Amino acid sequence: MHTTAFIAMAAVLGLMDTVYMYTDTGNNSENSSSGPSSNTTVLNNLLAREIVQRQILENKVVTLERQIQALVSDVAKSKSVCATLQRDVQGISLRQTNMATSLQTITQRVDSENVNIKESIQHLSNIATSLQSNSGRAVSPVAFLTRMSTTSSPSQMEPTLRFDSTEFNLGQGYDSTSGIFQAPVGGVYSFQTTIFVQSGQYEGYISKNGVPEAYLSVRGGPYQVSDSQSLTLSLNPGDQVWVVQRDTPGPRLTPGKSLFSGHLILAV
Repeated sequence: MHTTAFIAMAAVLGLMDTVYMYTDTGNNSENSSSGPSSNTTVLNNLLAREIVQRQILENKVVTLERQIQALVSDVAKSKSVCATLQRDVQGISLRQTNMATSLQTITQRVDSENVNIKESIQHLSNIATSLQSNSGRAVSPVAFLTRMSTTSSPSQMEPTLRFDSTEFNLGQGYDSTSGIFQAPVGGVYSFQTTIFVQSGQYEGYISKNGVPEAYLSVRGGPYQVSDSQSLTLSLNPGDQVWVVQRDTPGPRLTPGKSLFSGHLILAV
């Protein structure tokens, strides 16, 4: 391209020489012979300089284009790396969220179990204290502890929960067949129940002669959950106490963990 341009420019310069010679006819021989040649030399020098400058500029443009292409490639690689890092961060964040949720669930289960254990220990301690305080009296001790031995899923409304596995029954006040405790003597009694639910929802209460005295509410989930209730009642001989499920059919109660207990604190 540069050679063609140079030839074209040279042709133009040759034509200019002819014109110059034609217009200077009649001038002195010294001026007519030296003027066109000097002008041609100057133009040739300018043309050569222009060609060199153009070549330098073109080389710079090529270099800049290569640098731009390299920068574009680097930017594309950086974007790809950033996208990969972003996906990794999102995955780590999701795993952390899942771990935190699992840890919270486990903590809640452990706390619930600890509360139930403490309540059971306190309840047994109360029984022991009561038995010791009444050991010198003629009144026979009254105390019972019973559990559900199988998974229970009551279907009828307002049923009496039957805790059929009796661990002890001092005074024979509890009937495992009906699930009802009947006071053999009048006095002040303490009762406690814990309901473990595998699934579904349990709504119920501790009943005294058919009157609700203390309510329980448990909603099962992916893990076992429980609710406990305790109360003190004044009973006359023959008064009855039992645990009732309200009109929420469908819960599956955990065997071995759901319990019902009571004892005589003071005979009157």
